[in-house]
Amino acid sequence: MKEFLSLLLTLSLLCAGVALAEENVIKPDTPSQNTTVTFDIPEPKTDYTVTIPASVTFVGDATTTSMTVTIGADSTLAVGATLQVTLDSSANSFQLKQDDNAIAYEIKQGGSSLSAGSEVLSWTQGEEIPGAATLNLAVTGSIDGLPYGSYTDTLTFKATVSDN
Repeated sequence: MKEFLSLLLTLSLLCAGVALAEENVIKPDTPSQNTTVTFDIPEPKTDYTVTIPASVTFVGDATTTSMTVTIGADSTLAVGATLQVTLDSSANSFQLKQDDNAIAYEIKQGGSSLSAGSEVLSWTQGEEIPGAATLNLAVTGSIDGLPYGSYTDTLTFKATVSDN
């Protein structure tokens, strides 16, 4: 048992000596020493949120409406990455449909018409996250003679990340 305790005591002194060997000691013969201070900033990882409305409705007899697409304020991108949000597709080729009846409509952003594949938002790592993109929808087809009821289309938005 004494041998075991001696071994433990020896090991603890060795460990203490190793710990002391890594420290700088200020003494009369070495009145000045340095210490290194380190702070690591981790490389950002890609983690984003893009928000689109679940649905958009033309209210009452209005033939125009709008919607917004946003990138979340807490989103991050890896170094050199770019997030691109596109209007990927329209299920009915930009027509609001009810059975065999259809009403044409268009989507504009900043006065420019959008089509399938059009970019809605883009953000590159290191830049400020852009503000919301406002998309303006307008009925462009005639509604004369069409049956009453709801006419719908489904828009699909796509977010892709690429390395620059």
